[in-house]
Amino acid sequence: MANMISLLEYLQVGPPEVPVINQGQSRQNTTNQQYNHSDISFIGFWDDFNLDTIMNQYGQLLTEAQIEPDPMPASPPPPITSENSLRRRCAFYLEAKVRRALRRGFEWLEASGELGNWSVVSFGEGDLAQTPDNFVPDTAYFRPDLPARTRQNRAPGELKPSYKWSSSLRNSDNPVHQRKFRQPLSQVNWYMGQNNAQYGFLLTNNELVAIRRIDNGMLELSDSIPWTTSGNVTQPRLTVLLALWYLGMLASDNGPWQIQQ
Repeated sequence: MANMISLLEYLQVGPPEVPVINQGQSRQNTTNQQYNHSDISFIGFWDDFNLDTIMNQYGQLLTEAQIEPDPMPASPPPPITSENSLRRRCAFYLEAKVRRALRRGFEWLEASGELGNWSVVSFGEGDLAQTPDNFVPDTAYFRPDLPARTRQNRAPGELKPSYKWSSSLRNSDNPVHQRKFRQPLSQVNWYMGQNNAQYGFLLTNNELVAIRRIDNGMLELSDSIPWTTSGNVTQPRLTVLLALWYLGMLASDNGPWQIQQ
């Protein structure tokens, strides 16, 4: 049997930097009659989406649960030229690792008799969960034990190349930049509203930002988590993998994952 490592160590790995090739591709974000940048009426700060909170809630699980290592591929990644190529890089570097980590976490909770009010959830493409009115987020957290058409997407995620979205646009006084910043947020807000979900995220080839929905158009955003961030068990950091795993744990809680109407 391969040497085992803690779940925390497994989630401390950061993917390599993903370059972008400029081919004159559109820098416009997805638009739809159902959502618009003007839908976002409030943007606050999700201040407790951080390493201390995660370790306080799941420190024992993360340090005691053991998993086989799965190193990041060493070869430099191909550059991205579109949203589709970003989806392929995310699938290659992140999705399977998040699924494995979630599965191992739930196994540990079940063996410890601590699963409680959590449901086992998995992570993957958006169409693995319900797609109300054929709106399909890029990713989904869902209960794999349910038929696909009845699985709610408990935390929709959207992927955007860095040339289409950056958290730094939030600080711009330029109205064009503000619209560019808020348009993808309105898209995730729409998906979250369709599923009555409290949690979601935006992920680019540069960063991840977790989203908590307070009400329609009222969102709280986490600090930006750089794509390449890595750490270790003695000096852990909030990596993209750890953040995606934690979002899955939040989405698995049968109480607060949904906004109470």
